[in-house]
Order: sequence, then C-alpha cells, then structure tokens
Amino acid sequence: MKKQNKLSQLLMLMLILTIGFSCQEAEAPEEENEVEIFTDIELIFTAEDGTVVRALAEDPTGGLAVNSSFTVQPFTLKANTTYTLTFEMLNRLVTPVEDVQEEILDEADEHQVFFEFTNNAFSSPTGTGNIQDRNGAINYLDFDENNLPLGLRTRWTTSGPLQNGTFRVWLAHQPGVKTPTSSAQDGDVDWDITFSMTIEE
Repeated sequence: MKKQNKLSQLLMLMLILTIGFSCQEAEAPEEENEVEIFTDIELIFTAEDGTVVRALAEDPTGGLAVNSSFTVQPFTLKANTTYTLTFEMLNRLVTPVEDVQEEILDEADEHQVFFEFTNNAFSSPTGTGNIQDRNGAINYLDFDENNLPLGLRTRWTTSGPLQNGTFRVWLAHQPGVKTPTSSAQDGDVDWDITFSMTIEE
C-alpha cells in the first residue's frame, strides 16, 4: 500500500511539473524586432582635404517615420569636390545617450540607407538616387554579411554650383525582406528626412 501511495505521489508530482512547464512555454512572448528610437540624425560630409560639413536633424520626442517631426539644418558643399558621407545617430531619451548606429551596424542585414537628390547635383553618383528607383546609382562603401549595401558610408562628388537643392535620406528597416532587389518601400521606414542643400564654388 505504501509503495502504491509513493507511486501515486510521484506520478502526481510529474504531472504538476509537466503542466507548469507547459504553461511557461505557452506564456513566453514571441520575439519581436525592437524598434530603434532616434532623436538626432547628423550627416557628416568629409572632403578629401579633411574639411567637414555637418547637417543635423533633431526630434527631441524621438518620433518615428511618419510621426517624426525633425528640425532640419540646411548644408552647403563645395563644387567639384569629393566627400565621404557618414552619420551620427543618437537617442537622447535614455541615459547614457545611446549611439543607435551601433545597433544598425549589428543588424546590417536588416537595414539599408536609401538616397534621393536634386538631378545634376552630383557628377558621381549621377541621376536622382534610389528611393524612387531601386536601381538608381549610389556609391556605397559598406556592405552587410550578404554583400548587400548598408549605406552608413557613401561617396559623393559634387557638380557645379547649385541653389535650392534637396538631399533626402531614408533608413529602411527590412528584417527578413532585404534582398538584392528590395527597395526603400520594402519593410518599414526608421526615418525619412529631406535636407536643403546648396553647392557653391
């Protein structure tokens, strides 16, 4: 009789443990792609002679995509000059301030920066960019593990003087959909900012 009671208790304990583990597994939240928050997006154009031109877009609320309200600085480049464009991307809503670009680099296979600009503003790349046309020319200098462009480093050579130009930058978040043919419209947009641009002699 004692053996039967012990066996019953053991079976009951195993049943309770099995139910407990099942509940824990059922309650585990599904993994989601974390949304990055940006308060500061700064373009950094560095000329071959070391001259640096910066243009800052700020949204203190950390708004995203269509909900963002960036205050955008215009910038002026020198004609017939080659620049390397890099970025600073910060989230100032946390302490210490977060360098969001590190996360973009860690998830390079899920992101791509696209560009659109005034026609004839640059002798390289030519055209108007690749936001509207995925095949538009951009001089990408960085790539993800699949050898697809990332866009945190690009090269630009200005043409002659230009007034009232625009330079649009679009960071696409593309988990699971970034391919050699994916466009700016695939996935989600982390931010989409248009800067006023002037090119002078």
